[in-house]
Amino acid sequence: MIAYMLSTGLYVGKIPKVPGTVGTVVALFPILIYWNRGGEYVLLNQIFITLAVFFIGIWTSTVIVETFKEKDPEYIVIDEIAGYMVAMIGFPTNWKILLLAFILFRIFDIFKPPPIKQFEKLPSGLGVMVDDVIAGAYTWLVMYLLVYVLKIPFLY
Repeated sequence: MIAYMLSTGLYVGKIPKVPGTVGTVVALFPILIYWNRGGEYVLLNQIFITLAVFFIGIWTSTVIVETFKEKDPEYIVIDEIAGYMVAMIGFPTNWKILLLAFILFRIFDIFKPPPIKQFEKLPSGLGVMVDDVIAGAYTWLVMYLLVYVLKIPFLY
């Protein structure tokens, strides 16, 4: 089933230990391959790819949640992939920024500060996806502050 393959991040979500963290690592592949392509349209490219993953994630998560009657199974990792991609929109892909965004995203995703947890109550695949995208948005805000407002030298 293609929905299962995509929602599990090409089956890495089936890894028994820390599937969300491993799923977030999967997001590095599209980020490293496609993130800096598009010339003057690089930001639009990043947004388009992220939106595509988000909408595919809603569809695949809905199929899995409704087929297997599980609310938000941890083996679905396309939500982590989309969330980390949101966190990286507009940022350079050097290892320091990738790592900091990764750590911040995992913190926001695991601890779910308000109102992130509330978004899990949305129905079906939407509830699976939106809380992680909001965690990605929180990460993006912190990253923006560190990289573009405070211009922390360590990150360059």
